[in-house]
Amino acid sequence: MSFLEATKSGFINCFNFKGRSSRSEYWYFVLALGLISICILIIEMSTGMVDSLESTGPLSIIFSIITIIPSVSIAARRLQDRGLSGWNQLWTLTIIGIIPLIIIFMLPAKEDENKWGRNPLL
Repeated sequence: MSFLEATKSGFINCFNFKGRSSRSEYWYFVLALGLISICILIIEMSTGMVDSLESTGPLSIIFSIITIIPSVSIAARRLQDRGLSGWNQLWTLTIIGIIPLIIIFMLPAKEDENKWGRNPLL
């Protein structure tokens, strides 16, 4: 899946918590959000909305609110691609749980088909 396809898919399927997402779809979507965040930060700093990198501007807050559900959705589908429940995202609440989640997100799909559907790459 290409960068643009993955980004569009992430936003189009933002309320779809069923099914599976490939590694490329997940990581391209994360990259897109990061690049957009950097662009928003540059705009906010150049227009004087924020004084330093430590403060958060209004555009950054709005963007974060808009992307919460698509981010949770694509992460749930990525976990389901590995054969795990999307509820495993709650590991991030323990802070240390972020590390195993990042490792899981980097691993390939576990099966050709699981209870969440067929492998998206097949």
